[in-house]
Amino acid sequence: MNPEQLRAYKKEKSRIFNAKMRDLRLKEKAKKQDQQDDNQTDTIDKQDDNQTDTIDKQDENQDDRLEDLLVKIEENHSSKIDELLNNVDGLLDTKLDELFNRLDIIESIIETKLETKLETNPRLPQFKPILFA
Repeated sequence: MNPEQLRAYKKEKSRIFNAKMRDLRLKEKAKKQDQQDDNQTDTIDKQDDNQTDTIDKQDENQDDRLEDLLVKIEENHSSKIDELLNNVDGLLDTKLDELFNRLDIIESIIETKLETKLETNPRLPQFKPILFA
């Protein structure tokens, strides 16, 4: 996998993960809303308006804090993925450079051995340049 394909793959995985997290949050929020609706009908029967207003405000504050926390987690997750991708790109570049350098060395060794083999073996035909007049 080349670096661009790897980056695209990681971004797609991140996008899918974030979409699943959003769906999960929406489901949990709907579930909480259903529970809150059930709790509110019970508390309205049992408590006066002041108490229900206080509970609603506390729930809203808690939901806001939870949403803020989830946003921070998503931002942290995205920044960590970007950081990892940059590190992987750098490592891939250095490893590819090392491999190309080694291939160049191997190629030069093979060329010199082939040249010495051609020079020392009298049975092999000697190729001489042909000059045209």
